[in-house]
Amino acid sequence: MSFASRVKAPDTLRARLTFWYVSVLTLALAVFAALLYAWLGRTLYQHHDHELLADADRIAHALVRTPLNQDSIEWALNRTEGGSQQLLLIRDHQGELVYRSPLLQVAEPTIGHHEALVHAAANAPQDPEFFTVTLEHSGPVRFICAPIDREPAAYVQIGNPLGDVPATLHAVALASAALVPLVVLLTSFGGWIIAGRALGPIGSIDDTLRAIEATDLSRRVEVHPPDRELSGLVGTINGLLARLERAFRDLREFAADASHQLQTPLAVMKGTIETARLDGVRADLPAMLDDLEQEITDMSTVIADLQTLSLTDADEPPKVNRVVDFSAACAEAVEIIAALGEAQNVVVQAELAPGALVVGDATRLKQLVLNLGDNAVKFSPGAGRVDIRLDTSDTSVTLQVRDRGVGIPPRELPRIFERFYRGSHASTVARGTGLGLAIAKRIVELHHGTITASSTQGEGTTLTVVLPRSRI
Repeated sequence: MSFASRVKAPDTLRARLTFWYVSVLTLALAVFAALLYAWLGRTLYQHHDHELLADADRIAHALVRTPLNQDSIEWALNRTEGGSQQLLLIRDHQGELVYRSPLLQVAEPTIGHHEALVHAAANAPQDPEFFTVTLEHSGPVRFICAPIDREPAAYVQIGNPLGDVPATLHAVALASAALVPLVVLLTSFGGWIIAGRALGPIGSIDDTLRAIEATDLSRRVEVHPPDRELSGLVGTINGLLARLERAFRDLREFAADASHQLQTPLAVMKGTIETARLDGVRADLPAMLDDLEQEITDMSTVIADLQTLSLTDADEPPKVNRVVDFSAACAEAVEIIAALGEAQNVVVQAELAPGALVVGDATRLKQLVLNLGDNAVKFSPGAGRVDIRLDTSDTSVTLQVRDRGVGIPPRELPRIFERFYRGSHASTVARGTGLGLAIAKRIVELHHGTITASSTQGEGTTLTVVLPRSRI
């Protein structure tokens, strides 16, 4: 098991945010300290290297034609500015010491055999090389080994004591080792406080959501954080609560309306059966049985519509997702609607454009037309007329179903697609469950279309369905 797997991760979001903040900060400070140390060391060494390179070029130029013996070299160096005052060595191509400055003769008498210096010349470098050695008495010294342009080869080695450079770099390393942990410690407290303030609205959101119950979904999260992300989260949560409240309200209304719709025929059936049981065979028994049959039919219709609505409410795409000839589906539905209209002395006229292709479920699309047509026939007076029109465009298919009925009051028009909703004239004009248009609306939504209604009282109502047209 690795060390990382044995370390228990923080179990709160605030702790995790602080942990990652401190981790990233520690890494950033460590990288910064390392880069600072490297840059400072490079800068300080380059300062010495520039001076050494200039001196080596001047001395190597002075010794190009000078014999490699003590007196000749001393004479040439005396003519070179500052030549005899440096930590200077002259070596031949084998690394043997030919000359050393008087300063080195006194300060470092054993420097002629220093391994690093001998090795630097014996390698016969073609270009100047820089290196640092630690001398017995002078401490750390920065040296250059530069070739002299002559035959046989010879090399100039000049040293420059580093002085306070190592101490400076050591001080920087110590300061970084002490300050980085201190800064991390202080900022960890700051990160903990900042994380707490940033996550404060989440605690308020949690308290609000815990206080919300299914019986009261009217409460909303009232936190107004300045951060765009949390503001978006609060808006999303409040939108979700609004949708849940609306769904629960619709569910309660649905249950109340369904129970009301089913109680009435059941009460009639129960009363009819009790009357027949108490009074025995009566002359009006056939009429009572007719009433009983009608109530059973109404209840069956409600149950069938509820089943259809539950299937369309599943929010699933149509089972058959293929190209459907909507024109043919409308023609089949119009035949049935015309028969329904004939029974009520209502004329059904249809103008259907051919080749209206849509993607979806043929059965549901036919049911859509039947629901709209049946609703139009029900609300058309005797000797009335229902017009069904199907048009196409490049991108859409439009179905219009218009009746010549009493119309719908403007205040009721927005609610006609609600479940079990029946307008003020519904009970006097036609029997129904109040689910036909709700089912039609769900079918249209499942086919990614829109359905709208327009009405003028005394002139009739027009329902318009727009569906995307298939390109196939």
